[in-house]
Amino acid sequence: MADTYPGNLSEAEFLTAYAGHALRKPQVVADNVLTGIFLTDVRYRGALTALLVQESVEAARRLAAVWVALTDRTRPVARSLAGPLPDTSAWVRFARAVEDAAIAERPAALLRAMAIDDSALQSVEELCAFQGLARFEVPMRVHEPGPPTATVSGTNPGVLLLSNTTPNATGTGDPIEARMSLSDEQIIALGDATGDFTAWAGDFLGAYIEGRAGAR
Repeated sequence: MADTYPGNLSEAEFLTAYAGHALRKPQVVADNVLTGIFLTDVRYRGALTALLVQESVEAARRLAAVWVALTDRTRPVARSLAGPLPDTSAWVRFARAVEDAAIAERPAALLRAMAIDDSALQSVEELCAFQGLARFEVPMRVHEPGPPTATVSGTNPGVLLLSNTTPNATGTGDPIEARMSLSDEQIIALGDATGDFTAWAGDFLGAYIEGRAGAR
């Protein structure tokens, strides 16, 4: 019996659906939230920015998921993507691999690691030129235990504070906090990063899908 995926999809159907919907969802939501931030009452800026951070973190984790699935072929790529999103440690490893390729001025090494062709070369070049991967580690850790608590301090523009607790065996844990300025520049940069993560992940997975189709 053929292996099936969520929705009783075949492997090829699942990969296409994942690329077309799961990867794009954070950007679609983020684009709409970004519009809302600048159109609605300033009182809602903190809450909407917290939602924007959430979508940005998901986009980052899905980019890491594609990286993990393509670089570790010990299990089918689709099966890896159908599982839980990778944790922060996977993001850290991914960010280090990108940094190493950037320092060595060999972005194409990332393509070789993912075993995909040069159709995604522009994306890995853009990825290596991106300076902010490390900044997403803390927001990702804050979201890992579950939805964080969002509060805002100050005004004009104010600072968003996201806080959570890493649980341990006793049910308690250490607090984790992420802070972000609510300035227009910071909010727009976060939205742009979400779009970049989505585009790069889509290009990498798309290259894999096209390569599979061409090999048949």
